[in-house]
Amino acid sequence: MLLSWALRPILYRPAAKYFPMKMSSSFTSTWLMIALLLTFPVLGKLLLGDWREIFFSPFILISVYKGAMLFYSIELSQFVNRESTSSSVFLSFIALALGALANNLFFGEGLGVIKVLCILGFGALGAAFLIKGDAKRLKKKAKTAFWVLTLIMASYTISDHLAIPQIGWYAHLLVSSAVMFAVSLFHGITKQDFKNMFLNRQIAYAGIFYAVSEFLVIYASINILPVSIVAVFLRLSVPAVMIYSAIRYHEQSLKNQLVFGLCAILLALPIILIKK
Repeated sequence: MLLSWALRPILYRPAAKYFPMKMSSSFTSTWLMIALLLTFPVLGKLLLGDWREIFFSPFILISVYKGAMLFYSIELSQFVNRESTSSSVFLSFIALALGALANNLFFGEGLGVIKVLCILGFGALGAAFLIKGDAKRLKKKAKTAFWVLTLIMASYTISDHLAIPQIGWYAHLLVSSAVMFAVSLFHGITKQDFKNMFLNRQIAYAGIFYAVSEFLVIYASINILPVSIVAVFLRLSVPAVMIYSAIRYHEQSLKNQLVFGLCAILLALPIILIKK
């Protein structure tokens, strides 16, 4: 799982540089739908028996919401990624803090005090990154995208926590991906876009990798650990992305990137290691 989140922004950077932002949302939703169709003969059984209860559940609306927002969040993420790969991944710390706080205050996720404090520390660290990290050089539009994307990502932590226990991880992924694909079609996918999705190696690799990793992440969120803990675990990959960005894209100094990355790891360790 760590590798999946470390490679996503790196694989998506060429698409952000050479293609329109909406293209990234379109090829992501297309490859997700292909993955769902290929796995349906095996995983479709998760919908059998009580499928009416699942698809007529009010919680399915949360999946619809997530699917619609996924289209726009990937577009916004690519907008930030084009200027600063570090910022496109580090904003997830602020989003995690907001989402986990809401889950614990209002939706009974039940994390211990120390873990909640560490998650809030992630939020403070993310804010510091806006002042002293690579995010400080974002242009006005990219900084606006940074904050809007942060709020949308925070809502994903909440939506996964609420929807998955009620309708199952597969139905949640299926509906959100289908809605995302529908939004992509609404915004228009040209024949050339479809050709690029399958024939452009950089685009195809990014889309396939996203689809496979999404299955791994959402499976872990329901079958292994609470949503917020999985979210924290995934963010341990951020320091690796920041070091790569400093070397490859000259984003701040290596020292600056290391300091923020190490602080993130120190905050994550209590959340993973402490039982309560």
